[in-house]
Amino acid sequence: METHERKRLMSSAYRYAFSRLALNYYTFCEMMLESPAMAEDIRAGEKEFGQLLDGFLNGEDRTAGTDALRGRTMKEMELLASYADCYTVYEYVLNRLERRFVEMEAPKETPEEFADRVVERLRASRDSVILDSGMRSVVAQLPVRYTRQKFYGLVMDKLTAYIGADKAGIEGLLYMLRTSAMMDLPEGRAERYPELEEAYLVLRDADYRNMDKDAYENCRFRLDRAVEVYQAKADVKILMESLLNDLYILFLSRNEAMIDVWEDNMFRHVITGVREHFQRDGLTDIDEALTESLEDLEGIQESAMERIHFKEDETDEDLKKMEILMSASEFAPFEEKGRDTEPADREWVEEKSRQFCEDLEASFSGMPKAVIRAVMAGVLAQLPMTFRSVDELREYVSGSLLACTDYAEREACMELLTRELLDE
Repeated sequence: METHERKRLMSSAYRYAFSRLALNYYTFCEMMLESPAMAEDIRAGEKEFGQLLDGFLNGEDRTAGTDALRGRTMKEMELLASYADCYTVYEYVLNRLERRFVEMEAPKETPEEFADRVVERLRASRDSVILDSGMRSVVAQLPVRYTRQKFYGLVMDKLTAYIGADKAGIEGLLYMLRTSAMMDLPEGRAERYPELEEAYLVLRDADYRNMDKDAYENCRFRLDRAVEVYQAKADVKILMESLLNDLYILFLSRNEAMIDVWEDNMFRHVITGVREHFQRDGLTDIDEALTESLEDLEGIQESAMERIHFKEDETDEDLKKMEILMSASEFAPFEEKGRDTEPADREWVEEKSRQFCEDLEASFSGMPKAVIRAVMAGVLAQLPMTFRSVDELREYVSGSLLACTDYAEREACMELLTRELLDE
């Protein structure tokens, strides 16, 4: 990249990251003020970040420390996300038991009429992404009545669609399938998040086959509370990772960026003002003078972002890192060394598929049938949608509902799909 173009890109990245960091740092402090229950998590996360930020403001190079804290935050989010995967499975189960214990209005449509309405809604979508998402919702919510062998055959057949794709990408998909199926629960999560672990154990050990109303309500209460706790903690981790990403960009770009003194002073004014709030012992309202500066920061962020364009074949390591740090995923890792980009042949895909199914079968040992079905639905919903025609999709929806002899489950599935696809 030419020197002039590089300086322009570094300058835009610096402006974008500094303005976004100031805005998000303000939001971080605001979260603490609005939710005292989150204050402990926020203060704990901010303590080390604040030291790194002070280092940047004082002209020090804290890139290594920022990288290390970013990595630790990613690992903590991995622990948290494992609970989200588990809670999703048990929510699926409890949703299908709800109508046994809670009086609710029954659907007025027959399964065939409902299938017609689902298909018509999907046909009306001209966006392929929305259509694919809708079909995945259908597969995820409808009752699963496959035998295990039939299910494994479907999984292996669908995975053959990835023959020719790079091996690293397929490994990534298999990792997501394993985590959503609760196959690889990370070590250390129980010690780090005991409240979430307690709820998970109650849900894991529940007798869903013989569940009564009291047991159902206890599981539902535990799940709802755990989801609230998880979401609050995840919000903190996500915002912290965003702050770290922007601070990382600042360390990478500041030596080459052409810096507007007025803008730089405004960024620092907001950040140091928020930093003072974090250093106080008690919770106090944020100064109005800081709040008034936010609108200008938003305008700077937008204008800077419009000028940032990375080359597809970029070879500069700093620029490649900056592109990842600005991606839609706060937790996107820097490209791993040794990433296997070799195309996968049929033998490799079939072997990986077979191993996944064998491991999944082992994980099903001792698992309640209702939970197994929830896992199956979640796995199938992440694999390629292979409906060859509208009629086939309609037949799948109506057939799945008609084959469900548990009317409470059938009605729950229809209600859930109505919420996701059909409600305006």
